[in-house]
Amino acid sequence: MKDTGNAAKQLLDLAYAPEAEAYLDELEASGQFYVGVDAEIVEARQVSETLPSNDYSFVRGSGSVSVQDWWTTGRVVMRVGAGIGPDDLSLARVNESLVLRTQDGLDRVTLENYLGLIPDASTLRILFSDGQEWSGGELLSRIASWLQEVAPPAPNH
Repeated sequence: MKDTGNAAKQLLDLAYAPEAEAYLDELEASGQFYVGVDAEIVEARQVSETLPSNDYSFVRGSGSVSVQDWWTTGRVVMRVGAGIGPDDLSLARVNESLVLRTQDGLDRVTLENYLGLIPDASTLRILFSDGQEWSGGELLSRIASWLQEVAPPAPNH
């Protein structure tokens, strides 16, 4: 019986022709081709960028909005419009939901059950019009309160 394990390894260890090696080096230097760990990093970034996302807008005059379909994709992006800066926005947890609201309380967005399913908020990015971004641990650290809404008592008959 022939030992094919060594033959396969030899096929994988073939050297490139010098001109091919130079061409690959040129492609790698120009950022068009990656090998080794760099290739894995680039591939992981490309995969995460191609995951479907839900992009929502939060602007002055939105009123009170409830988002329930955020879970249908891999990530959620909340784009905050001009006129709402990081100092104008507060975050709160209400039961299992994440609530974003303006300081004046006129506008708010509730991501229903978001923190119940994604407690580390790893799939959410909040992007402000000036380029600032909140995500992950920074986003969690900005949650000012945790409210537990209590159902009203049942009427006595």
